[in-house]
Amino acid sequence: MNDHIILSSTALAVDHNLTLTLLSNSTIDSIETTNNCSVALQYLVVEQIFYLYIMSPICLIGLILNVINLIVFFDRSFKNLTFKYLRLIAFVDCITCILVFIYCITNYTRPRTLNDKYFRIWYLVNVYFPMANITAACNVLLTITVTIERLVSVRWPMSKQRLFSANRVLLTLIICFLFPVLANSVNFLVYRVGECNNFDVTIIATTNAYKWFGICKEILLRFIPICILICSNCLLLSTVHAANKKFKPKTKSVQNPTLTTTMSISLHPSTNGHDTKPINKYISESQSQTDSLIPTSLEEGTNGQQRPSFVSTTSKSKMHIRKQQQEKQLTIMLVWLSSLYLCGQIPMLCAYPNFIFKDTKKISYKYYALVVNLLELITYLANFFIYVKFTTQYQLVFRTKIKQLFFCFFKSS
Repeated sequence: MNDHIILSSTALAVDHNLTLTLLSNSTIDSIETTNNCSVALQYLVVEQIFYLYIMSPICLIGLILNVINLIVFFDRSFKNLTFKYLRLIAFVDCITCILVFIYCITNYTRPRTLNDKYFRIWYLVNVYFPMANITAACNVLLTITVTIERLVSVRWPMSKQRLFSANRVLLTLIICFLFPVLANSVNFLVYRVGECNNFDVTIIATTNAYKWFGICKEILLRFIPICILICSNCLLLSTVHAANKKFKPKTKSVQNPTLTTTMSISLHPSTNGHDTKPINKYISESQSQTDSLIPTSLEEGTNGQQRPSFVSTTSKSKMHIRKQQQEKQLTIMLVWLSSLYLCGQIPMLCAYPNFIFKDTKKISYKYYALVVNLLELITYLANFFIYVKFTTQYQLVFRTKIKQLFFCFFKSS
């Protein structure tokens, strides 16, 4: 989740009193005080309804679906490198759903004591804000990596083995996880639990250096990845379109396989070169298919002689067609995943302060933040439906896992 959006709609020091000023009648605020310190958190009624009753159930659903993705992708049949990246994306999405769920519960329910309030603000400052930005950045880099891997697989297949060697894949994964940690490590020093256990900012957040750091981080981890994903999707779509156009089967006249075709063959006898005799040879279509066996290797018989072993060319062609179909499904699935990710990231980029919204204190910005956060959260759970829709292998493994689960359940009961 975007740090500027989430925090600006809840507890930033700049906006903390603004909520009461704009919508004092619709703001939940407890008058309970302890040592002149208010125990309550301040938020709009619409924010409580949105985050507590809509987004928190979505987080639970997304967590369950991503756990299912992890279980399925850990199956031995998923040996492709693409699925290994998707497994890591599902793992990161699980962490994000847990973080956002706890955030929705702790920041949009009323604390009972000052210690309870301290725990909620401490979680927001030291756990949610830095960790949510780290997981979001990891998700960005992993999505780019899996999209580029798929692009290389379908467009430059001969270079994939060299570009995605084991050492390079390990180095890429280290970068995908280490760079977000380093880029967001400063977030641990920006906010703190202030007086009366309220949310407060440190002196670092008020410097120009931190402002420019935020702009550079937004460009590196959001704007540039969006451009890369758009270009990669265009190349993937053009490649799939070209492949479909190239291998599109030509229209042939439909013939009844039971009918026979007649071939006229002339025999030229060696005794006289003038006499010819037409012979009709009947070849059925079904027989021609069974005769498509060709010798491929020599095997030693029981009497020590070598005999040719036959492999059906039709079985080879079926295997090749099946493999091409799987690659096509995987490519289309990645295009949908990248497009879905862009649907959540482009509105998030527009929500960056002073990019489109010059005044982030306006109520229109808060409502826009609600919609953008919901869109980004939906992208975390929608991956499951894309896997089921576009991957036959995922469907088969998922059904097998469900059958095994029910079998074990009924057997134990």
